[in-house]
Amino acid sequence: MTSNYIKKFFKIFFSIIFFYIIIAFSTYTISAIFLVKNKILNYKILVNYQRNFYNQLGFRKIWQTQKDCIDFDVDLIFKPKNGKCFFENPEFKTELNFNDEGRKTGNNLIGYNKNIAVIGDSFAMGWGVNDQQTFSALIEKDTKIKTYNLGVSGYATERSLIRLKKSNLLNKIDTVIIQYCPNDFGENQSHSNKKTLRDKEKVYEMILTEKLSFFKRLRKAIRYSFIIPFEVLNFERDQIGWKGHDVLFEEILKKYSFLSSKKIIVISMNGPGINFYNFPNNISPQFSNLRYLNIKYNEDDFFSVDGHLNVKGHKKVAKILSNYIKNN
Repeated sequence: MTSNYIKKFFKIFFSIIFFYIIIAFSTYTISAIFLVKNKILNYKILVNYQRNFYNQLGFRKIWQTQKDCIDFDVDLIFKPKNGKCFFENPEFKTELNFNDEGRKTGNNLIGYNKNIAVIGDSFAMGWGVNDQQTFSALIEKDTKIKTYNLGVSGYATERSLIRLKKSNLLNKIDTVIIQYCPNDFGENQSHSNKKTLRDKEKVYEMILTEKLSFFKRLRKAIRYSFIIPFEVLNFERDQIGWKGHDVLFEEILKKYSFLSSKKIIVISMNGPGINFYNFPNNISPQFSNLRYLNIKYNEDDFFSVDGHLNVKGHKKVAKILSNYIKNN
C-alpha cells in the first residue's frame, strides 16, 4: 500500500514538473513573438520574459555593434563615428549625431569657458532617445550653459575619463558630471592601456561580429523560461551596495589630475529597480570638489523591456541636475 502511494506521488510530482516546463517555455516563446512584433506585454511576469529574451538571447540591438555608429580608437577601442547614426529597438527609433565634441544637443549654444561635460555610458549618451531629449541637452537648454555630452555606450569610468582627456575640451569646462553604473565595476578593474594594438583591434572586431548560435539561444531560452517566475518573486535580487564600488571609483579619479580643478557631480543610474540602495548624497570625504547626488528613480522612468532611461527619465535627471547647478 505504501509503495503504491510513493509511486503515485512521484508520478504526480514529475507530471507537475513536466507541465510546468511546457507552460513556462510556451509562455516564453509567445512573449518573445510579441516582442519581435514590437508589442510590449504590460504584465510583470510577461515583461520579464520579454526582457530576458531581449537581453539574454541576442534580440536586442547593441549601439556599439552598429558599424555605422563607431570607429576604432587606439586608446578607447571604439568611439562614436562623427556624423549621423540610426539606432532602434522595439521601444524606440532614434537618430544620433556626433562630432568631435560628443553627441550634439541641438541647442546651438557656443561654449567659451566654465562649461559642463557629461561622461558615462549608454545612459549618459542617451540610448533610446533623440539628441535633444538627452539629459545633457535638457540641462544645456535650462541653464544656458554649454553642455558637452561625451557619454558612450559601453564605457566605464576609466574609458570615460580617457575620452574626456582626449576631447580638447578641458580648458572649456569647469564642471564634470559623471554618470556611474553598477556594471562599471568590472571594466574599471580590468581596463588597461597596456594592451597591444593587435589586442585592441581583436576586441573591436569581436564587438562587431560576436553572435549567439541557434542551439545556445535554445538552451538559454529553456533554462530562463524555467527560472523567471521564481525571479519575479525574489524582490530583493536587485539590491546593490555601494561599498567596494566607492573605493575603486575614487582610486580611478585620483589618476586624472585635471579633475582637481573641476567641480565634479556624480550620479548613478541603471535599469528599473537595479540601483544602489545606499548611494551617497553628500560631498566626498576624499575630494572636496566632488558631490554625490542620489537620484531616486521610478519604474516609469525607464523603458519597460529595454531598461534604459526613457524621455520622462531624462527629464527627471535634467531637472535635478539643472537645479543643483543653478543653486551652486
